[in-house]
Amino acid sequence: MRNKIVLVIFTLLLISCNSKQGDNKVTHAENTKKEVTKDNNLKTKPVDSIQYQISTYDNPEDADQISKEKESLKRLSEKNIFLDIHNKLIQKINKEQQSFFQTNPDYELLSTAKGSLFQENSNDFVFIVYDKKNLKISILLYNGTTNTYAELYKDIKVVNGLKNADCNFYSFGTLDYQFANEFLVSNEEYLAKSTESYLEYKPVKITDISKDQDFILKDGCFAKNASKTNLANTLCFATSAVYNNWDCLRYNKTNNTFLIFYGQAFAD
Repeated sequence: MRNKIVLVIFTLLLISCNSKQGDNKVTHAENTKKEVTKDNNLKTKPVDSIQYQISTYDNPEDADQISKEKESLKRLSEKNIFLDIHNKLIQKINKEQQSFFQTNPDYELLSTAKGSLFQENSNDFVFIVYDKKNLKISILLYNGTTNTYAELYKDIKVVNGLKNADCNFYSFGTLDYQFANEFLVSNEEYLAKSTESYLEYKPVKITDISKDQDFILKDGCFAKNASKTNLANTLCFATSAVYNNWDCLRYNKTNNTFLIFYGQAFAD
């Protein structure tokens, strides 16, 4: 009888130990499953390695830098200097584009260009405007095929392919900021007297840079791995009011972005 009692107790202890080991195995399996799931999530999470430019006006790191420029732009607008430019340029675009500005009175037109930009034989426009509401220069693009407007940097991203291209020249700020600084703020006093000379110059164009006399490709700088053929449908912005300096962009319809793929500085 005594031996039976000992046997029963031993059997109960053995069952208890096996039960705890089973619980530990389940817990370990669950933890392992969680760890694997976590690792898989890390592996499958897409990593965006492309660095898009942020407009200088929208970059909080540049807030102090642009405050004075915004004050100058506001003064020029309040003196109706931008309105004078706007009224003269608006007459040179078609009625459809005129209607856009009539329904968007916060935009004062400061420069414009026309050409095939988004695809071959399309009827596209680029507009450089002063945004009275946000006290900044904006670059607007009209896609004639889709009949839509977009703002550069905001709606269509920009990649600076010249950043690591060993071009040996540098300018502060994105193209909207550079336009304001070079052609407006630096010439505030002159513009207050007359806008005629300003209107004679074309600081933005859609062109074939292999045929355009403003571009000296042998003295310029191409982004790494950038194609140097088929240079039509190129969007170019002058980056100096004194020198023959330009930055040129090419549209990629696959990911709806622009690449700054060519630049030239002091190429006179």
